[in-house]
Amino acid sequence: MSHFVAWFFATRPPQTSLWRVVLWWEVRRLPFNLIVGLYGLVCLVAFFWAITTSGHLQAGEDVLEPLALLAAPIAVNLFYTLGWLVEVPSRLVVSDLAPRFGPLLLKLGLGLGVFLITLPAAVWVGYRLLQVVGLVS
Repeated sequence: MSHFVAWFFATRPPQTSLWRVVLWWEVRRLPFNLIVGLYGLVCLVAFFWAITTSGHLQAGEDVLEPLALLAAPIAVNLFYTLGWLVEVPSRLVVSDLAPRFGPLLLKLGLGLGVFLITLPAAVWVGYRLLQVVGLVS
């Protein structure tokens, strides 16, 4: 696992071409999608469990808008593409930009993505746990 993390967040040599910057990002797209997708699936299951057992869902009411579920992977990939869309112009403007800039953007994007995916599950699981212990009805 530590080899994967080291590779995933590896810095590039300082004088890397702009095409190599894009390639660095694109080689990591599939692993990024797998990480976010698997974590999203875990959060989705937790969310479904919490909301369906909470008693707040009415008969015939959807737990989740199906189009939102289909749009999420597209949105995640559009935001992922922002990584190199920010890094490439930044490297053009600041010629001595630190090699760790790309990995920093990737860490920030992954962290923000995980945070946003966690929110609905955390809210409903937290609410459901409060119901179980009798603090809310």
